[in-house]
Amino acid sequence: MFSCKGCVTACHSLNGLNEGEIWRDVGALIGEEDSNPIQQTITSACHHCVDPACLNGCPVNAYEKDDTTGIVLHLDDQCIGCQYCVLKCPYDVPKYSASRGIVRKCDMCYSRLSQGESPACVDACPHEAIKIVVISEDECRSKKRVNSSLVPASPKSGYTIPATTYLSSRALPSNLMAADSSAIQVQQAHWPLVFMLTLTQLGLGGFFALLVLEEHLSPIRSMGLTWTSWIAFHIGLAVSIAHLGQLLKAWRIFLGIRKSWLSREALVFGTASAASSLLLVGKLAELDWLYRTSSIALLALGILATFCSAYLYHDTRRKFWRLSMTLSKFFGTIALGGLGLAVVFSSETLPCAVDWLLIVSVVKIWIEWRSTWYQGGSLTSRLLIVEHLNIWWRSRLILTGAGIGALGLAMAQLVHSPLGFVIGAVGVLFIGELVERALFFKSVDVSKMPGGFN
Repeated sequence: MFSCKGCVTACHSLNGLNEGEIWRDVGALIGEEDSNPIQQTITSACHHCVDPACLNGCPVNAYEKDDTTGIVLHLDDQCIGCQYCVLKCPYDVPKYSASRGIVRKCDMCYSRLSQGESPACVDACPHEAIKIVVISEDECRSKKRVNSSLVPASPKSGYTIPATTYLSSRALPSNLMAADSSAIQVQQAHWPLVFMLTLTQLGLGGFFALLVLEEHLSPIRSMGLTWTSWIAFHIGLAVSIAHLGQLLKAWRIFLGIRKSWLSREALVFGTASAASSLLLVGKLAELDWLYRTSSIALLALGILATFCSAYLYHDTRRKFWRLSMTLSKFFGTIALGGLGLAVVFSSETLPCAVDWLLIVSVVKIWIEWRSTWYQGGSLTSRLLIVEHLNIWWRSRLILTGAGIGALGLAMAQLVHSPLGFVIGAVGVLFIGELVERALFFKSVDVSKMPGGFN
């Protein structure tokens, strides 16, 4: 098969896709065998997996699997445009349509199949390289072993068990590589999520600091810390909604609680919001029993919510989002935020808080450095940081270094106003956390089928 892209054109025309919206892709595998160069064209679309990651990750049940054909269908009217299925799919199949505010994908021309017609890509291929047949799930499972791949340089099949099979008149060597393997691409920053994660973790850190420092704070400082933590936490929750393509459908996010970690995160954060509001009411009304009970609940819910946040990214199976690294970043931000707010609102315990803030800042940036350049981590993420995001990485290092340096000068009493210097350092460190969280999204590795001809 050569790259005529007749299937791509037919798919685009039939489904009325936007410019740049591609449901069927054409790429290539390249390499050599016995000194002879090899190029094999590959066409790919949705593999309609037996255990689809998009369906399992969707928080609003916007996917369903047809019982008869096994086709994975996307329900456009259910979609809220959260794009989590885009992150979950190892084949980069679901595509976000900014104009519609929803995700869309190949449905194997379900409407045509129901009328006895072939999918557009099948009819358009001049070499009959694409064929649609019905196979049993058991047959599909038996062919797709855990460590096998559809073709060389494609994701492992054991994760979702794709229903597609690639046949060739010759055996392809396993050392072939994708033609676009060197064309790494910077990912979206997802700014609403950047601010959501950073601000909610800052707020949780402030609440935790309040529980520890309550007896050492004056009533005015204690109330100031409470309000600041509550406002930061709820601004983070509010701004996260801006990530959705369908804002008015955001209430549906709890529908996928049985399978989706995004639904679980939303549920726990919603409950934590209620607990933090009860804590604030208890403090304002001087109801000690309500304040203490809600404080304990918020502590537990805050830890659980942060774990859910980390796990929903880990569950996408991206190396850069591995659980250990993500947990250290998220809980590190909570610790840094809590200590930073403790410094701002507690002059009595300032030296101790500054000491711990300095330690946490140094440890956190060291963990990030080590994990980023860890040999078992994502090579793609390292290349992105070195070649395309170096200014972001350097900014992260400079901001953190400046904050640590300012804290050191204040501790050594080498500046005229140590407290003001420390508060400025806290602001610089927080900006550094925003840069780190943007890097978290922009430099993540992406899993996909071989491409190179688009």
